[in-house]
Amino acid sequence: MRIKRRLTVHFLLQFIMTFVATLSIFVLLIFVILHFVTKDELDSNPQKAIVETLPLFSFVYDDETVVIKEKWEDILKGHGIWMQLVNENGKVIYEINTPDRLQKEYTINDLLYIEETNKLDTYTVETYFESWQQQPYYYLFGYLTEQETLLQDWYDSYADEGSIDETDMATLEKEVKKQGGMLEIYKNGKLLYTIGEKITEPKKQLEVIGSMYEPGNYETKTYVVNDQNKNSSWILYEKNKTFKDTKIVFNSNTDMYLLFITPIISLIIAIILSIWSGYRYGTPLLLLINWLKIVEKRQYEDVLSGKEHKKIYKKNGKVKFRYRLYKEVFESFSAMSGQLALTEQKRKQLDKTREEWMAGISHDLRTPLTSIQGYGHMLESDQYEYTKEELQQIGKVIRNKTDYMVDLVNDFSLIFQLKNSVVTLNKEVVDLSNFVRGVVEKYKNDMTLNEYTFSFKAPAQPCETAVDPKWFVRVLDNVLSNAIKHNPPKTTICVQVTCKNSKTKVSIADNGKGMDEQFVNNLFNRYFRGTSTSGSTDGEGLGMSIAYAIVELHGGEIYVKSALGKGTEVVIQL
Repeated sequence: MRIKRRLTVHFLLQFIMTFVATLSIFVLLIFVILHFVTKDELDSNPQKAIVETLPLFSFVYDDETVVIKEKWEDILKGHGIWMQLVNENGKVIYEINTPDRLQKEYTINDLLYIEETNKLDTYTVETYFESWQQQPYYYLFGYLTEQETLLQDWYDSYADEGSIDETDMATLEKEVKKQGGMLEIYKNGKLLYTIGEKITEPKKQLEVIGSMYEPGNYETKTYVVNDQNKNSSWILYEKNKTFKDTKIVFNSNTDMYLLFITPIISLIIAIILSIWSGYRYGTPLLLLINWLKIVEKRQYEDVLSGKEHKKIYKKNGKVKFRYRLYKEVFESFSAMSGQLALTEQKRKQLDKTREEWMAGISHDLRTPLTSIQGYGHMLESDQYEYTKEELQQIGKVIRNKTDYMVDLVNDFSLIFQLKNSVVTLNKEVVDLSNFVRGVVEKYKNDMTLNEYTFSFKAPAQPCETAVDPKWFVRVLDNVLSNAIKHNPPKTTICVQVTCKNSKTKVSIADNGKGMDEQFVNNLFNRYFRGTSTSGSTDGEGLGMSIAYAIVELHGGEIYVKSALGKGTEVVIQL
């Protein structure tokens, strides 16, 4: 997988994971909040809390299966509330804590009466219409309100124009005390009577309303009968046995843990993810920066095989998992370090070769110059008289030395011309088999080379190849001369031409002394070793460099196979 795709997939997956984690934490916080809100509602106004919350946690499947958690059944029973679930046809499909006398199916009239009066039989009924599932459903929640019924009975029995007759005061007070409550009678907004036990009642008008809507949050429970026609209100107070000092009370350690541990865990997860992300993406960058500093110091081996390399790679050479995201980056950096190390090695070798080259040039030029200089001093001196033959001999030596120096300079010039593609080839299509055969025959017929054996092998079919005859002869002469010059007599030199798939190969092999690896690697350098002025430069040092450059200019390739004591093979491919 390429690094572009890997990064895309990685960050996409990380985004998805972050989104899922954030969503999960968000949902968890919502559930925690709902838990405390529902709990507070159940404490302050259980009827209202149950009616508004239970339908949200119930699921109906095809009018047959209804799923409601068992805890809701316990809550309903604990608060003396029954529940019926009615489908769109008016049939009760599920019920909890329902009295046997209640009907199992409702007509439209029954449902409208319940909705209008909030009454069914002797029960007060709260309703909830749910339409978010596939079919609408109607919830009925019923409970007894004995105190409200009792207060209504007192009003019906003792009220006189909204107030109370003095003769009924004692009887009513006795009944109120029996209930442990306190009754206040208001007429035209003014308090007329307070009957019964002394109870701390709400002091302000909205507190009265609040005690009716959220009875769990007040010390007293409030029940009201209001007669608009007579502008009269009877309010019954009784002590709230379930009252608690605060709205949110931790009934157990679990509640406290849920409230405080959830955000703490969310924060810890966020910190861990931040640290992990920083480590995940920061560590590779720090390593790369360190590698750049190492490369700047040219300590390439530390990157390729040192401690830094072991930080990234396993023993089997694979990138460790934590760095796999930047696999291509580290591999490219390692490859670059290897290339830089190789370039540095080549540069050092080039410097060494250049020094040897300069030494060789100095040697080859100094040797003939020394001879010329010596003869010049001799001719300049009047201590000697020379015969005509001696002068001719001195002149011949000087001419040979100068010819050698001119050839050497010309070879240097030719190498640089070939290297810089200054030389222009005039290619002709020739039968390379006959062409090479002619060159080999020249060496066979040379009487001075009788101690060497030459052989030639060629394909049956003509091998037509485009070459520049002038320069390609120079290549063959240099290679053959090199084989003759550096091998002892009785050496066999075999030249073979092969053609295959429009490729031509010329092989010049001998069974002579061979060369070591270092010599083979430097054979085509411009000046690997010096020469003596006793022979031609063809075939040594510059000769092989010239051959290499000419073959390269032809668009071909030349290489050597050799080992000490096993001979040498020079292969030219065009």
